[in-house]
Amino acid sequence: MVVVVPAGRGEAWSRWSDVGGWPDWNPECVAADVDGPAGVGTVLDLTLRHPRSGREFLTRPRVTETVPGRVFAWEARGLGLRAGTHARFSPEPDGTRIDLVAETTGPMAFTYRMTMTDRTIALLYTRMLDALVEDLRP
Repeated sequence: MVVVVPAGRGEAWSRWSDVGGWPDWNPECVAADVDGPAGVGTVLDLTLRHPRSGREFLTRPRVTETVPGRVFAWEARGLGLRAGTHARFSPEPDGTRIDLVAETTGPMAFTYRMTMTDRTIALLYTRMLDALVEDLRP
């Protein structure tokens, strides 16, 4: 997924990397708790809303990569499963481009995809990115 948000890279990065503030602008994030700044190894305690059923669920991904202003990635792990999300920020003439890639791997990935299909994940992140665009609109 790709979106261009109407803000400079610093402002877009600041909003995205402040995971504790996600519930303020992200309609799919009910609660977020981060113990300190989100750096590599930090666990993100997120309560999200399933975009189809509306049911809330808890996920505890760990930050796997962070390059301030450029890259923010996390991964949730379970027995035989890794669900990763990678966001890359780059400047555009009218704002900041965010490239978001979500990938599920491992022998148990098929089980995860029964409730979080590719279409559901796309809907979750599309709503998140659309909300960020609106939040950053002047």
